[in-house]
Amino acid sequence: MKRLKTRWASVLGALALGLLGLPAVSATDFAFSPAIEFADITRMQLLDITVAGERLVAVGERGLIMVSDDDGASWQQAKVPISATLAAVSFPTATLGWAVGHSGIILHSTDGGSNWQLQFDGNAAAKGYAQYALENMERLQQAFDLLESTAEVGSVELGDLEYALEDAIFAEEDARAALETGPADPFLDVLFLDADTGIAVGAYGMIYRTSDRGKTWVLGAAHIENIDRFHYYALAVDNRGRVYLSGEAGLLYFSEDRGSTWSRVVEIYDGSLFGLVCEGQYVIAFGLRGNIFRSADQGLSWVSIDSPNEYSLYGGTTLPDGGIVLLGGGGNVLQSDDSGASFRAYSHPALSTFSAGGKVAGGRFWAVGMNGLDELDEAKQ
Repeated sequence: MKRLKTRWASVLGALALGLLGLPAVSATDFAFSPAIEFADITRMQLLDITVAGERLVAVGERGLIMVSDDDGASWQQAKVPISATLAAVSFPTATLGWAVGHSGIILHSTDGGSNWQLQFDGNAAAKGYAQYALENMERLQQAFDLLESTAEVGSVELGDLEYALEDAIFAEEDARAALETGPADPFLDVLFLDADTGIAVGAYGMIYRTSDRGKTWVLGAAHIENIDRFHYYALAVDNRGRVYLSGEAGLLYFSEDRGSTWSRVVEIYDGSLFGLVCEGQYVIAFGLRGNIFRSADQGLSWVSIDSPNEYSLYGGTTLPDGGIVLLGGGGNVLQSDDSGASFRAYSHPALSTFSAGGKVAGGRFWAVGMNGLDELDEAKQ
């Protein structure tokens, strides 16, 4: 099933990363309390929207998940066991869905999004990373000890290994500290390739994969190059099954084995890439200050695309007719009718910062963001 959108996934950029600094104790207490009922759910901050069969599902702040069975004309709040901000949602089938967010939370629904259960959280994520960090530190220590006994003084290889070991020691100490402070790091995107196989990514290099519908989530840090633990923001899959991942500091990867291992793309940009869109043979990456890049060879090479303005772009989607819509700050909406080779811009009157959007079967185009839910007339054309 084709998703309505790919993810901007930064949780509105600075807002999300600011929330990372909240005190861990208060955040934990709040995050794992059931979501309360809200008076006007369509005006709450919403961060993602997708389809589940004929149903629309949107997620946002304070554990809000809402569903619509009439193309967005009316909405109902779902039953959710947590109150953490939810950043992304994915439905590979009409009934099976996953949502992710702050405190390392992963939720699962088996009824099209009406009811949700907690499947994974930051406590489990912290334990997984702590074990990985310890094993990685021990491996590098053994390699360093062996090389030190044979290498010449001043060896470049020994120096590089020593630098890597220092990083590993710091990462292991940081991982142990995270076990004590409680879950804080957010997942920022989730993508299910089918009913069994899914990937969840987030802040500080968090990347987990499941092949059994989320019964187990396996840390994937050992199979991707990100020594600085930059944030991962967005996932997308093309029509050939190749998976793409973008992130902070210009991170771009592709996977040819459904997210088991990742290849790093040669650096094309040093700013954040908040979103990805796949349309036919083309892949579009976009992000900070309106930067847009396009690949025609499944992510191997990229070219910069002229942007009509410098508003940061957080979300994007493809349309049934092959068009592409990108959304961002200040109500900025960009449209392309030539597979992302060029874009034209308009600004929504609400001037809201949009994070995601999509066109439903009835022809309506809905965008979500800081001010909740808005219909975009221009994007329906």
